[in-house]
Amino acid sequence: MSLENVVVILAGTKHPGNIGSAARAMANMGLGRLVLAAPRCRINEESYRLAKAGGPVLESAKVCRSLTSALRGIRLLVGTTGKSGGYRSPAAPPRALVPQILDHAARQRVGILFGPEDTGLVDDDLRLCQLLVRIPTHRRAGSINLAQAVMVVGYELFLGSLGHTPARTLRAAPLLQTEAMYAQLEKALLEIGFLHEQNARHMMFALRRIFGRAGLESADVGVLRGIARQVSWYARAQGPGRD
Repeated sequence: MSLENVVVILAGTKHPGNIGSAARAMANMGLGRLVLAAPRCRINEESYRLAKAGGPVLESAKVCRSLTSALRGIRLLVGTTGKSGGYRSPAAPPRALVPQILDHAARQRVGILFGPEDTGLVDDDLRLCQLLVRIPTHRRAGSINLAQAVMVVGYELFLGSLGHTPARTLRAAPLLQTEAMYAQLEKALLEIGFLHEQNARHMMFALRRIFGRAGLESADVGVLRGIARQVSWYARAQGPGRD
């Protein structure tokens, strides 16, 4: 199957050479859509020199000022991380998630998100992701560079796509639509006292995981936003201090 709907998103990349090397890896593995989210460098001659056959990937690359704008049109976001524990669990090896990614990519846009070279993805990035990938490495040398990570994930997708027959999947709501829902839901849960400032971040991450596993279509998001809106209205109508 085609990988046309798979978008590689590089967030906060610092070195032009890494963008070029990542583009080369993408071209090797049949990936053509590259988005640079809030890059800290520009595509330059070094990028093209290292891209080799990935030059067309660089030429068509989209540059966005923020990660939020880079996610426009994305319906499933897969985050990559080299660390474990905390908000990075559960993270699976790429091969384990390839069938699910390909099933979604058969009918909707899927983003594969890679973080900056020095820090990787931080918690605020990870909370946006429905799936997390961690590339297994030897315990004595766990760090791999950006282009290597793109190559490994790209290879698994390319290999998995050969002869893959996609299973039918739901048409997920656009990511920006679900983000608006989470913001509205958090506000409503704070208003009724279910969430508190000290636990809101942790609890909302748990809710994101629950809804992420279930999968939400646009109609589902509309229902949940309607519930949140009614909860907020009721909390305001009751006023402070009333049971």
